[in-house]
Amino acid sequence: MSKVLILNGSPRKKGNTIFLIQELSRIIIQNGHEVEILNLNDYDIKPCQGCLWCYKDFPLRCIQNDVMNGLYPSVLDSDVIVFASPIYWFNYSAQLKLFIDRLIALHVQGGHSLNGHKFASIFVYGDSNAKGSGVHSTIESIDHMIRYFRGENLGVVHGTGGDSLTVPNNAEIMKDLRELAEKICSI
Repeated sequence: MSKVLILNGSPRKKGNTIFLIQELSRIIIQNGHEVEILNLNDYDIKPCQGCLWCYKDFPLRCIQNDVMNGLYPSVLDSDVIVFASPIYWFNYSAQLKLFIDRLIALHVQGGHSLNGHKFASIFVYGDSNAKGSGVHSTIESIDHMIRYFRGENLGVVHGTGGDSLTVPNNAEIMKDLRELAEKICSI
């Protein structure tokens, strides 16, 4: 049984991103795996200060006494981490960016505690095509991070969502989501 951590970077409680997260979770749970969803908009995550305190003796925590120190165990205990976000201004949301920046605190001597982890991503955008949405640069950014972690990218699901709940009617994104769920479940 794998533990899957899904990082929801969307502030919308009934939008396309959460719909896809719930569908992915449903499939994963049906296949006997555990899912934890962190709705990042619900947390008061402070931005990284770049002080590098976390590099001194590698405590696997941040000097800032905020909610992130309580979220690190979920990250460390997971087998798969899924980044999920709408595309805002040609990149993933600020909520997801704050969380990702604070992963710096999980460095260890000679590397990072997420080295070798498995990752996946879900991105939804309002533009009618991927090229104009900014999703390609977002995927590239996530790919760089996964390579830094010497991790495995299980896949990316992305597609047009718009301002209303339209992804359930998008056959391609739903097919891609089911295929990603199968990859995650095969771990």
